[in-house]
Amino acid sequence: MKKLLFIVCMAMLSIGTFAQVKGDKAVGAQLSYGTDAEKFAVGVRGMYNVTDPIRIGAEINYWLIDHATCLDFQANANYLFSMSDNLKLYPLAGLGYSYAKPKGGDGNGDIFFNLGGGIQYDFTQKMSIFGELKYQFKEHGQFVIGGGIAFKL
Repeated sequence: MKKLLFIVCMAMLSIGTFAQVKGDKAVGAQLSYGTDAEKFAVGVRGMYNVTDPIRIGAEINYWLIDHATCLDFQANANYLFSMSDNLKLYPLAGLGYSYAKPKGGDGNGDIFFNLGGGIQYDFTQKMSIFGELKYQFKEHGQFVIGGGIAFKL
């Protein structure tokens, strides 16, 4: 599983900025840290601009926990505020599902809500980096700090 996720992340990096115009699409890879889990996660995301400033996206994160298999699936919405030609700020809100299965045990899932914000810097017309801080509202809620790279398709 870890090798497959690594291969997917590397493939995403080789493809080719966050969407800015209605209909634009982008893919990216990210690294996150959860304050409750006290662990890192690697993930991939896809984004689509519904309108020029409104973007929706989906992401999958694999949490690097030795004693369990932990994944989360999220759908988030952003409203992009242009601070300059290359710099964007955005609030985010979304819904997610986390799944954890301890080794030798039964798995369980949890639905959560995301609320936070992010910053994006466009290096070129095709490549951006981003950073986010969000809170996952669930039974064992946590802040998630993350960042990554995205490529416009």
